[in-house]
Amino acid sequence: MKKLFIILGFIAAIIAVILAVTPLSNLAVFPIVVGFISGLVILFLSKKDNVKTKTIQYIFLLLIIALGLTIYKSIYYTSEVGDTEQLEERDKKNLEDSKEILEDIEIDEDF
Repeated sequence: MKKLFIILGFIAAIIAVILAVTPLSNLAVFPIVVGFISGLVILFLSKKDNVKTKTIQYIFLLLIIALGLTIYKSIYYTSEVGDTEQLEERDKKNLEDSKEILEDIEIDEDF
């Protein structure tokens, strides 16, 4: 029973870290919750058997990293949808400016 929760906790923690790094960081909350619950179950089972395991620390470390990345991305990452007309006008202006700069450059053909 304990090994099942250890495997479930590691899988959930690894999936949470992977999702936290990708643009789908909001979906990392579900594996974080599953990993945290399985970590608590492992903690209670190991306290009952008086066995110290490092796996609980590793699971919680991965979950803290995933939670930190998820919170960071939710606070600082903003996806803005710009006005496409303004973007097109800016591209045309940049293209015209580039053409003018190229026309102003005198190329010396006497090598």
